[in-house]
This record gives sequence, structure tokens and C-alpha cells, in this order.
Amino acid sequence: MIKRDGFVLLMVIAVLTAASAALVIASLSARLSAREVSTNIDLAKAQAAVDTVVSRAILGLSEESPLYADGRPYRLLFNQVQITYFLVDTRGLIDLNGADQSLLFAFFSKLGLDRSDADALADAILDWRDKDDEAHTKGAEKRAYQNAGLAGPANRPFLDVSELRGILGMTAEVYRFAAPYFTAQNGNAKPDPLLAPPLILDILPISPVRRNEILQQRQDNSAPIDDTTDNEDTKVKSSEKTEITTGNYLLFVEANLPNGTRQAMRLAFSTGPRPGEYAILSRRSLPVGMANQIYSPEIKNAAF
Repeated sequence: MIKRDGFVLLMVIAVLTAASAALVIASLSARLSAREVSTNIDLAKAQAAVDTVVSRAILGLSEESPLYADGRPYRLLFNQVQITYFLVDTRGLIDLNGADQSLLFAFFSKLGLDRSDADALADAILDWRDKDDEAHTKGAEKRAYQNAGLAGPANRPFLDVSELRGILGMTAEVYRFAAPYFTAQNGNAKPDPLLAPPLILDILPISPVRRNEILQQRQDNSAPIDDTTDNEDTKVKSSEKTEITTGNYLLFVEANLPNGTRQAMRLAFSTGPRPGEYAILSRRSLPVGMANQIYSPEIKNAAF
């Protein structure tokens, strides 16, 4: 009798243990499901915020009180989502299809590369885009790529900044720091100072006083003024927005949701020729704070 009672007690304990485990699993599953639903809602809110910012940026390019595409931060509250966004005209970036050796060398030197490495990357970029098989002094043509077991060079203009990863001598670390400052367009020789990030301003042939003026205009949210002409009428007109025709832009968006979730995204888009007409070219996630690092007035070398 005692043995039977002990067996029954063990069975009861086993059943209660199983039931308890089932309740724990059910509770955990419910919490996970609730968390998944919450995450999906957060993603939907963030996506709606991004779409709103895109529309705002497109319209802001041609408004009477416009947004300026020089990387200055703008802020917006949408559906309880705090949004910071940075609108960037790619004319302020270094065009891989137009920059000369001296500009490329200055840029890589500013990043912190030594003279030899900066020279090699600058020459390799020129060799990648030119049509011949004659290597620049420290560049690389077909045989060098073959010896390294790599495909290249393309011997044509760059189609996308991501092609930099295929340049002989380019490391993942250098690419990560360098890519945001480049664009692959129609061959602009020099970035527009009024649109350039601070690091690029440092390597352009402008005075420190002029550099600080440009950055101060952004900080004060005032219109950028082109002082390269002595004509006062032209100076005034340069600070006024004209109707947008076509252009290529980047939009960095950072969304802070009420629950503390933070998301960042980078979109590339083109505009024109009619006002409000645009096409999204690409979008991808970014580390939060990257845009602020690129366009902050306080720039430090990467110190490779």
C-alpha cells in the first residue's frame, strides 16, 4: 500500500512538473510572439517615418523655404517617432570618374594612410577607370590583378562606389571609412565646396576662413552663399533655391521610436526633370550615428 501511494505521489509530481513546464513554454511563446508583433510594429513605424522623410526631402528641394542638400541635420516628429535626417547632393562628394590623382591622394592621406599607400590607391583608381593597359607609377593594370588572383581592372568608368572594393590594395577597413565620401557620376573633377562634408572641405583649395564660413552657415541653418564671384547679384542668387531639374542625392535617416528602438537607413535617389519627380535607386541599413560622423564639423583622421 505504501509502495502504491509512493508511486501515485511520484506520478502526481511528474504530472505537475510537466504541466508547469508546459505553462512556462506557453508563457515564453506568448512573450516571444508579443515581442515579434511589437518588433513588426516598430519596423512598420520606422518604415512609415522613412517614407515620410523621403517625400519631405523631395518636396523640400524646390520649396520657397527649402531644405539644403549639404549634410546639415534636419529633425521631424512623425507618429511619435523622432527623426533626424541628412540630405546630401552627390556633387559635394568625390567623383570616382572625374577626380585626379592629386585629389585622390589628398583624400587617402587625410584618412591617415601613409604616402606610399595613398599614392598606390589613387593610381589604382585611375587605372581601373582608364581604357589602356599602361599602369600609372604606383597603379595596377591587368597583370598585377592576375598575379594577385583578382579580377580587374574594369577599364571603364565606375558604375557604383562598391566597385572600390575590387581595387588592388583596397582593404575592408579603408573601404568602410572611404566609401561614404565617394560617388560614381559623370566625371566631376572637383566636389562643390558648398555641398562637401568637412573632411573633403579640408582637402579642397579653399582657405580655413572660407571652410569655417561654410560650416557655420550649415550650423546656423542659413543659405549657403557662393563667394567665388565679385558680383553681388550673383552671390544673392546663389543662396536662393532654383527649380530642381535632375540630380542625384543621398538621404540618411535615423529614427528613434518611443520604446527606445533606434534605426538608421541610407537611401540614394535621383530627381527630375519635373518638380517632385524622383526614383529610389537603393536603400540599405546603416549604423546609427554614421551620417553625423561624416558631416560633423569635428573631423579626425582614421589613423590607419
